Amino acid sequence: MKPQTLWTIVGTATAGVAGILMRQTLKKTFRYGVFEPPVNPDRDDIEWRQAILWGAASGMVVGAARIVGWKVASAGLRRTRRSHRGQRLLARLED
Repeated sequence: MKPQTLWTIVGTATAGVAGILMRQTLKKTFRYGVFEPPVNPDRDDIEWRQAILWGAASGMVVGAARIVGWKVASAGLRRTRRSHRGQRLLARLED
């Protein structure tokens, strides 16, 4: 496996998991504090304010979590490349 392919898999998986976890956390926070998050903002019973607030909040939080996920994956891969055991593992994966 090429190093770029490995990085793409690790980075994307980490960023995806971070985004999913933050979205679930945001849903629970909204339920307790503000309002029930809209499942479908297009419904007639959802106010514009709620739809826009939910869209902005979830977009910012999930976007930030994905960036943090990429950075954590990058740091982890760098740390793995520095260690002797990590170099052996990566050599096996890259073959």
